[in-house]
Amino acid sequence: MNQNRSTLVLMEQVVMILVFAIAAALCVQAFALSNQKSRESAALDRAVLQAQSAAELMKRAGEDPAHAMEAAREAMGGQISQGMWYVLYDYDWNAVSEGASYRLEVFPEALGGLSPQQGLAQAVVRVSYENGGEIFSLPIAWQEVSGRG
Repeated sequence: MNQNRSTLVLMEQVVMILVFAIAAALCVQAFALSNQKSRESAALDRAVLQAQSAAELMKRAGEDPAHAMEAAREAMGGQISQGMWYVLYDYDWNAVSEGASYRLEVFPEALGGLSPQQGLAQAVVRVSYENGGEIFSLPIAWQEVSGRG
């Protein structure tokens, strides 16, 4: 009778350990998912900030998109290639020339498929993961200023 009781106590302890192990596994999954969502949210926040900075630099130049891209490139870095300005960033959002995690690109183009109007410059700022997944996109337009004086 004493052996049956000790077996029952042992079985109860095994069941309790199993329940706690399952609960711990669920908690670890919840923390991992929370961490992933936090990183995605931080990347989105930083992408919006970088896109807004690039848009303001483009608009501040107040010239045609090619001149604006050159002025923005001088301020934020990056390169201009095939009519597009881009900046590569590492995991901590520091500008790099290779080994990037994020990419900011500025494409001069018509907004929403509309034909460009005279005196109105237009572009799209896109921030994406280096593997191609888009994080944020910001269409911009600004008035071209000719003959500053």
